[in-house]
Amino acid sequence: MNILMVLTNYTELGDTKKKTGYYLKELAYPYMFLKKNGHNIDLCSPRGFKTKPDPLSLNYSDDQVIIEFYENTKMQKKLEMTLHPGNLNKDYECIVFCGGHGAMWDFPENINLQKITRNLYENFGLIGAICHGSSIFANLKLSNGTYLVSGKKISCFTNEEEEYLKLGSVVPFLLESRLSDLGAKHSKVEKFEPFVEMDNRIITAQNPASSEQFANVLVDRLKYLN
Repeated sequence: MNILMVLTNYTELGDTKKKTGYYLKELAYPYMFLKKNGHNIDLCSPRGFKTKPDPLSLNYSDDQVIIEFYENTKMQKKLEMTLHPGNLNKDYECIVFCGGHGAMWDFPENINLQKITRNLYENFGLIGAICHGSSIFANLKLSNGTYLVSGKKISCFTNEEEEYLKLGSVVPFLLESRLSDLGAKHSKVEKFEPFVEMDNRIITAQNPASSEQFANVLVDRLKYLN
């Protein structure tokens, strides 16, 4: 299947002068698991071209999945030449939104990503989002005008996790609260523990610790998509 994975271009953490970006583990695990199961994967970002990882996610020590994904020239080139969502030339059966705090700034307002996701969902495709990747749902409406997450079981980075990191007043909004306000049935476990939620063709995960479980659920669910 053709799968589109979306990364943030945003690299500034509000007004803190600290760097952010996509969270490497949340990209590496689903990418590698999907690739090894024979899927074709394109990388996309709201502005296209170069993306950067959150510096905090680069402390991956001896994680062989991340090492295999990140420490090679071919992948580095791919991360510097991501596709623009307005210039895609193929159909996708699945779209996956990777997390990292940067996504909170450039996912929710991107009209191209909203259109792609709405069309894919309404044509029976699969949507995956991990951690702050669920910010894509913050403004996403279906063709009938209802919010996609309304009445759906959804997980994301929690208010407790955000406050623990002292970033509750830094991010544009608290993601858990926003999705709940839109009618989502928010699910979570204790902060920084792994958790994946599934509601038919929507798979969401709480945080970086959920990356491996999220990747496995994506792979399994894709087997039953067609």
